[in-house]
Amino acid sequence: MNRKSLAALITAALAFGLAACGSDDSPTAAPPSTQTTTEAVSPFGDDSTDLLFKIHQNNAAAIVETVEQRGGTPDQAIAALLAGEAETGWRSGLPMAPPASDIRDIYGWRFAYNIGAESTDAVRAATGTFMDNAAKVAVDAADPVAYALAVQQADAREYDESEHFYKKGETAASEYAAALPAARAAYVELRGAQ
Repeated sequence: MNRKSLAALITAALAFGLAACGSDDSPTAAPPSTQTTTEAVSPFGDDSTDLLFKIHQNNAAAIVETVEQRGGTPDQAIAALLAGEAETGWRSGLPMAPPASDIRDIYGWRFAYNIGAESTDAVRAATGTFMDNAAKVAVDAADPVAYALAVQQADAREYDESEHFYKKGETAASEYAAALPAARAAYVELRGAQ
């Protein structure tokens, strides 16, 4: 093979290679994905193995179950969930603000039950009281914030906002409204969208 033949062969091979690279039949690399996936965070926390997550979830489940056992509606369950979230963050047995030395139930009342303050039995008992008070109100449960506040204010213990919300600028109305998204998300996580 002489130089002319070799040059022709190389030129032909390069032309064939370039033609193959430019062909429409060749697979093309997919563009990098710009779509990001975000996993929904539970209203009970971001770590389902955490003890506080389980406490919040168990207490919220006890609230929903108690409302259902009392013949309550999903709207009433959401109202009870938001009251518990606004008042105590779904925790029972929390200390009240000084100078009070008592502890509070899940709805922010002075704890008066003859059972363990941090048990789900305490949450069920407090929710039973919430439902007793709910029977006294005429506010539509379709507005969970107004309904939950009306239920709390119907309690014979006389709702004193300063005992429930004592930090600067907090009000029951603002805290209840702020708790609504978490209450709805908790209900959906526990019962699904209904």
